[in-house]
Amino acid sequence: MPKRPAAPLLLLLAFLLTGWHCGKDASGDPPPSAQAELWGWEGVWVAEQRFGPRLHGPVTLLRAGAGWAARLQGETTTAERREDADGSVQWSFAFFDQGRFEGWQAGAAEAIEGHWYQAPGPVEVYPFATPVRLAPAGDEAFSGEVVPFQQDVSLNIYLEADGQDTGPEPMQYRTFLRNPERNLGIFFRIETATVEGDEIRFANRDGDVLAVGQSVEPGERFSLLFPRFGETLDFTRRSREDAPGFYARRSAEGATNLARPPEIGDGWPTASPEDAGLDAELLTDLVASMAAFEPTALRQPYIHGLLIAHRGQLVVEEYFHGYHREVPHDSRSAGKSLTSVLLGIAVQNGALASLDQPVYDLLGGVERFKNPDPRKEQMTVRHLVTMTSGLACDDDDYDSPGNEDRMQSQDDEPDWYRYTLNLPMARAPGEAGVYCTAGINLLGHVIQEATGERLPRFFHERFAEPLGISYYQMNLSPLYQAYMGGGLRLQPRDFLKMGQLYLDGGVWQGQRLLAETWVQDSAAPQATLYNDGDYGYAWWRRSYEVEGRAIDTYFASGNGGQLLFVVPELDLVVLIHAGNYSDSWTRNAFRDQYMQEAILPAALAAE
Repeated sequence: MPKRPAAPLLLLLAFLLTGWHCGKDASGDPPPSAQAELWGWEGVWVAEQRFGPRLHGPVTLLRAGAGWAARLQGETTTAERREDADGSVQWSFAFFDQGRFEGWQAGAAEAIEGHWYQAPGPVEVYPFATPVRLAPAGDEAFSGEVVPFQQDVSLNIYLEADGQDTGPEPMQYRTFLRNPERNLGIFFRIETATVEGDEIRFANRDGDVLAVGQSVEPGERFSLLFPRFGETLDFTRRSREDAPGFYARRSAEGATNLARPPEIGDGWPTASPEDAGLDAELLTDLVASMAAFEPTALRQPYIHGLLIAHRGQLVVEEYFHGYHREVPHDSRSAGKSLTSVLLGIAVQNGALASLDQPVYDLLGGVERFKNPDPRKEQMTVRHLVTMTSGLACDDDDYDSPGNEDRMQSQDDEPDWYRYTLNLPMARAPGEAGVYCTAGINLLGHVIQEATGERLPRFFHERFAEPLGISYYQMNLSPLYQAYMGGGLRLQPRDFLKMGQLYLDGGVWQGQRLLAETWVQDSAAPQATLYNDGDYGYAWWRRSYEVEGRAIDTYFASGNGGQLLFVVPELDLVVLIHAGNYSDSWTRNAFRDQYMQEAILPAALAAE
């Protein structure tokens, strides 16, 4: 997924320029009653804001004289209709710079399928595409709904008295910031807060003041001005019941049993853990620990969801921190494994003859790009999907020209496919495995050229529709190309389907999408990135020692704790969503603890 370094940095700068004000009497000091209240700032303070987009909701496409028009939220624009030689129809319309629709139609009487392409926003600084279906609505009219990606921010500041929470001033507090969408506390490292008079000063561990504010209602509300957004955000004191971004659940009481997940017509049969033969006590204890978790520091597990499927049935579905089954979750680099899925579908459909085809031959030849090198001619599709391309592209080294952050922060080349193809070579293809997001993203270009379809449409028709996935949020590059380095947002039950598809050898509900050999090769050791044979076709490999037995797994993994495990020998698929972004130590710790101490032992009980 795009790491979008600009957004956290600009948000940090906004914090550095914040203001906080409080009413004073004529002497310039707070009233005595307010003075007493200012000493009691312990607790959780939350600011929530939605920054758009403005256009959303029901959309209508209808005949307008000799042409067509589209209406959305009281605005009307001209729609373009183009009929192809095969009888299919292409549609498009745009509402200035707010967004545009592009769709296709099998025939004049059929529904129109397509995507809404929304413009970048102040929080996520790149575009998104979301699916839209326009169904026939009478004579020469179609209707549907635009449901874009919402630009939301939730900031949670925790204040704990460093000593007694009563005068005299100045009062000292321990503090940290939690942000479920991007974990901005990792970048904005406040650790102390000092309240003195009408001011509160946030500082790091070295005592450097990072932000200074003033209150609106002493002990009840304070405001922070964010120049980045052009708005002031109000922080109010919250209880556990109304601070879901901070506390895991409204009640601190742990779960006593796990209910059977509901069947909602999305393709998942369900069962309770007990009925599936799993060790329900182990799983209940795990969920109870997640639900009752009391956050006291920044670097702690921040679980958003846990889903488990066993023998094709969904048996555990639990959510925390305000997330639920209808919220598409950021996949980050776990979306790289989805790119591998789409590549396998292109191979299965005959669009791509072999993984051993040279990349530059497929994309126009080496001579079209910068840094010509004979080694580029040897680079194959297989090298890209196994991260052995040889390109000077290393996400673990910011000085590497192909580093993902460097690619996304530069403005000279907005076409990230071309940016990657222009890179110099660092070594021969196949010589070594190096973590390179840009190379996986380049596979999107390969798939598009091989299939002749834009990636959003290929994804929709070849993956989403067969798996019964009706809604998703696809992140895009500056040129509105699908970004295949990670970050696609799927609803959790839909993301779990990708694991089941692989567990069943490339088949979902009787329909084959992938060759069984592709699944086997994807899970096999194809390269070494950090540990011997730890990488397949954009899937990671890991073995766990459980009850004296080695359990082999392969999994998709993304920043923050986006984990999709496939465990063939236990007929198990596990999905974990979390918000520990840019905190790989915490992510790896809970990943291995949960799998080794609870989830895998619980599944062994069913054998």
